[in-house]
Amino acid sequence: MRVWQERPIEIAHLFNPAFCALLMVAGVSGFTGEDENGMPYPLSFVLLPIVLHRSTRESLPNTLSTKMHPWIQQNQDVRVGFAERCHAISGHIREAVLFAGLSGLISFSADARMKPTKASLKTPAWPTESESAVCLRRARFVGRWLANAGEVGTVFAMWGIRP
Repeated sequence: MRVWQERPIEIAHLFNPAFCALLMVAGVSGFTGEDENGMPYPLSFVLLPIVLHRSTRESLPNTLSTKMHPWIQQNQDVRVGFAERCHAISGHIREAVLFAGLSGLISFSADARMKPTKASLKTPAWPTESESAVCLRRARFVGRWLANAGEVGTVFAMWGIRP
């Protein structure tokens, strides 16, 4: 991954560590709301590629009653290129997790689970339907959805990826 000053401006904006960390915190909070043990670290490599990819994000269901596996079976196109997207942004994901951890926004347990801290975050003043605001809402939903999807290996298999 390139140093910050050498990144193309589009990449620097889209994968800004603070923005991605904010999405990660929303996803971890959503997950922890469903499973108090916290979100397994490997799921961070699924969360951001789902949320940041516009067509995938826009095709997500609106309720948790829609289970992940049947939804993926009905929306096979979301898996096209997903593994490549995961690989392409893995460095940015690690950077976001590190940023969130060092900023005191998430904590890590001994078994590699992430939980939100008590740190209060001021909600950004984005317009309600801006892409950033939508990403933030969908990150929370995807976190909750992942918590109800099964074990990490099962989720990876559903999306056609492996560690």
